[in-house]
Amino acid sequence: MTTDQYIKKIRRSIQVLKTGIPIGVASQDTHVKMVERIFEKGKNALDSQIGQYNDSKPLYVNPDKSPKKFSTKGANGKSKFKNGKTKKTGYFKSYKDYRQKIGRPTGKVNLVLSGNLQSDFGKAVTKVNNLKYTATAREENEDKISGLEEKYGNIFRITPKERTNFKQVLSDELIKLLK
Repeated sequence: MTTDQYIKKIRRSIQVLKTGIPIGVASQDTHVKMVERIFEKGKNALDSQIGQYNDSKPLYVNPDKSPKKFSTKGANGKSKFKNGKTKKTGYFKSYKDYRQKIGRPTGKVNLVLSGNLQSDFGKAVTKVNNLKYTATAREENEDKISGLEEKYGNIFRITPKERTNFKQVLSDELIKLLK
């Protein structure tokens, strides 16, 4: 390689660095690992189980708001009120009971009920500028994230292992660029 060819190669590398592509690749790779940790493994930002479901507090759920339909009934098991009107919600002994009835896992906290939050948060990271990328969700899911973190603690934060992954992928991308 001649000196001129080498200088052109270095200039191309500098242009790629200015675009933030290596940071984007590292961000996306790390985000995928985060999504796997949260939604597949059910782990928080301390890399331990998010928590356990409440199995004692009763609740009523509107079947229109549920990913799987169920019959409406009260705590007494009846589908109509004394006045003859049909009940609009279903009674469950607890949130854990509700998840079991609609076929969702209950052994540990699993943040996938309808798949909406996972699908939204799991999308690609967004470029803020050439040095900053972020993972965001729609407003309705940002509220879910806030509520989940209020209840269970830090879930959607990066772990030390994920931070190390980011640095390693970024390093690999920079080495590839400068070879």
